[in-house]
Amino acid sequence: MKYIYNIDKLKNHNENTVFEEKIGKKAQNLLELAANGFNVPHFSVITNRYFKEIILKEIEMYNQETGNNDEIKDWNAVFSGNTERKIENIIRIIKNHKIKEEFEKEIENALNEESYYAVRSSSIEEDSSNFSFAGQFETYLYVKKENMLEKIKEVWISSFSNHVMKYRKEGKINNEINVPAVIIQEMVNSEKAGVGFSVNPVNNNYDEVVISGTYGLGTSIVDGDENGDLFIYNKKTKEIKKEIRTKKIRQVLDFENKKIKTEEINIEEEILNDSEICELGENIINIEKYYGKPQDMEWAFEKEKLYILQSRPITTLEKTDKKTYNTIIWDNSNIVESYPEITLPLTFSFIRKAYSDVYKRFSEITGVPAKVVESYQDIYDNMLGLLKGRVYYNLINWYKLLMLFPNSKGNSKFMEQMMGVKKELSEENLNENLLEAEGKMTGFEKFRNKLEKYKAGFTLFMNMFLIEKKAEKFYKIIDENLNGKNSDLSNKNIKELKKYYKFLENKFLKNWEIPIINDFLVMVWFGLSKKMAEKYIKDDFEKTHNTLIAQEGNSMISVEPSKYIKKMSLMIKNDKSLKDEIKNIINKNEKSLIEIFKLTQNAEFSSTLNEYMEKFGDRTVHELKLEAPTLREEPLFLIKMIYSLSITENVQEHAKRNILEEQKKIYDSLKINPIKKYLLKKTLFYAKKFIRLRENLRYERTKVFGTVRKIMKKMGVHLKNNNLINNEKDVFYLTVDEIFGLVDGSIIDIDLKKLIELRKEEYKKYETEAILPDRFLTRGFLGENFYYEDLTGNSQLDENTLQGTGCSKGIVKGKVKIVLNPMDTQVEEGDIVVTKSTDPSWVMVFPLLKGLIVEKGSLLSHSAIISREMNIPAIVGVQGATSILKTGDMVQFDGSTGIIKKLND
Repeated sequence: MKYIYNIDKLKNHNENTVFEEKIGKKAQNLLELAANGFNVPHFSVITNRYFKEIILKEIEMYNQETGNNDEIKDWNAVFSGNTERKIENIIRIIKNHKIKEEFEKEIENALNEESYYAVRSSSIEEDSSNFSFAGQFETYLYVKKENMLEKIKEVWISSFSNHVMKYRKEGKINNEINVPAVIIQEMVNSEKAGVGFSVNPVNNNYDEVVISGTYGLGTSIVDGDENGDLFIYNKKTKEIKKEIRTKKIRQVLDFENKKIKTEEINIEEEILNDSEICELGENIINIEKYYGKPQDMEWAFEKEKLYILQSRPITTLEKTDKKTYNTIIWDNSNIVESYPEITLPLTFSFIRKAYSDVYKRFSEITGVPAKVVESYQDIYDNMLGLLKGRVYYNLINWYKLLMLFPNSKGNSKFMEQMMGVKKELSEENLNENLLEAEGKMTGFEKFRNKLEKYKAGFTLFMNMFLIEKKAEKFYKIIDENLNGKNSDLSNKNIKELKKYYKFLENKFLKNWEIPIINDFLVMVWFGLSKKMAEKYIKDDFEKTHNTLIAQEGNSMISVEPSKYIKKMSLMIKNDKSLKDEIKNIINKNEKSLIEIFKLTQNAEFSSTLNEYMEKFGDRTVHELKLEAPTLREEPLFLIKMIYSLSITENVQEHAKRNILEEQKKIYDSLKINPIKKYLLKKTLFYAKKFIRLRENLRYERTKVFGTVRKIMKKMGVHLKNNNLINNEKDVFYLTVDEIFGLVDGSIIDIDLKKLIELRKEEYKKYETEAILPDRFLTRGFLGENFYYEDLTGNSQLDENTLQGTGCSKGIVKGKVKIVLNPMDTQVEEGDIVVTKSTDPSWVMVFPLLKGLIVEKGSLLSHSAIISREMNIPAIVGVQGATSILKTGDMVQFDGSTGIIKKLND
């Protein structure tokens, strides 16, 4: 259907979230409730598409005929001049509009002749984080099929009512003219109904579910005509408290007169029995768990069957006192590139300690006083958080850490650029963190710390000239310790595996300051280069800066895999027997190719492939997650990429761009004095140097993670052989301390099989629950069911125009393909890929791409750097891209401006 969706079609859709812009949040919530097993009355949704495509065109034609071409461009235009007359014209056109036959037939096919329906709005504006449109639009109950079109129009018209116009104007809400989607839901002729809150809204008690109910329909409670009985259900103890009141009225459906009838009653019996309270209470708890925030919902019982009528976030809870609870801002703008989607306990326990030890070591070598380092232990230990199975930066702690180093306030802006943080910390919060950092020092220590900061600044300055030599030393340490006599794990017992792990941990962490120092230099010099570009390049400085920051030629190891892949694809293209061999391997679809060293009869191809595996075998999609299978284990993904490239007619030639020539033209055209030009060139020179080194150091990091992965997998084999776990891969559901606690006798939970099963169940919930926002705030304890405030906001321009950060120039047009994981969705030549994030393994598919759109990331993210290097038009930081766009959508985007336009097919 074109204009209406019914619940069955919506529930069976694989990507429900793509409907949100069309059907509104209220309908989306009903859909999610139904899809997750809650009993929701059957419903259909009329999108606002008919209004936008048909009626809005009529309004435009009317305005053109009357010479008022600008009156309906947006709400601002409506609010200018004679607003009342403009609104009257719009309402008159809607009322007089004759519904098209196609739309009328869709309605007719969706509805039952015998049923009665509730007709309600579902606006994309309703119940946002800043404004609530609840109750602003009209709702109609007891509607029959023959009156449906009239009521749909009435709901549309209600979005132009005086009180809605006033609310919208005062709140400056939405520049685009729109009407709500319309929910058509079968009415429940309830014997008892009411409302429920997953948090006690009176005292902010998060352990209490509050239920209010009365006889008949719930409208008497929602409208405030009846207080009803009050029940408080304790989430933990399951204890029930009751306040039974005398019920004075009962609203019921009067089928004879086709209306809602109010009856006078005088009943003191309790509405719900204990069993019904428990059933309803547990439903409310589970709804809150799904959405991850307190819910306000409506319920009804008909013939002893519970129905959930709607659910929305509670918007009236008092804010918790900041001094009472710990306040944390969580952000995954950058970390999601390394740890996308669900991350298992073993990986998180490993990286949490690594971040703690590395940044503590960095503080020490840059001269932070020992006493301050000691007092900051809690900060180092909590640079990251794991919330509902996903990794986030504890952003407040990153700012606090930055306060210990030179030019902390200035560098905070550079850190935000590097991390792709869209919303910087307020000046108040920055000062608060600075005071907290300094508050841990005595007066003398503050003075000494200033001197130490100067010393640290000098140390970092000197590393500008020494970092490349230090990096060579770092490479040598990694090579010696990962490929030495101790590197063979095949015959190591559990004690030897632990010893080797601890040896590597001690060896590498002592030298890991080299990548961290380089990251700091990247942050500073990239920030300085962009600041100078903004100062000296007046027109379109961001586009120009992207060109100037691009690397010359294939200068980074990150793009080296693409050379191998192109080379091997050419071998397949030119050798028919080799092509047949590879095709046969792919058709067998065996992920693990044991005979990888003798894969084909073509000696040159097999030799090149094994050379590739030797260098990049530890790379994989999500390569920093220990649970991710590497290319050594599952090389079929790589084979498919090579074969896919070999059968393309004209491979995308992205690398022919003459970066040096483009940069020379820019410098030659700059009308600034020679000193300023020299300073601009110098900042860009150092920024590019440290960015290049950063990518190469990341390659070395992959080797370390690859070895840790092998150690832990070997541990898993030992645990399985000792019947402590059921499967060797179950080791990823344990933490590092738990695994080694088995060796030392210090583990608390010794029934690992039971512990693992519990964690697996929990992670299954994380997979199906609503994903937490990219940025949110929490206060207090972060248990199973914590409350958060969404801080992401909405950065998109409108439903057909998306905005991100342009990072690699070029204009492309074509159909998009949503690819969340290239190992699960085949990327083909000429695809415009839309994804949440990329990591270094994606370089294998880059030669196939026509363009790239990424939800997360910054100008320094891997996707941005490699896109510039390979001359692939790309935009990063496009909020909601994988939800708003869907496979097959036509788009045109400009990699310079960051603007993406959805086109009509």
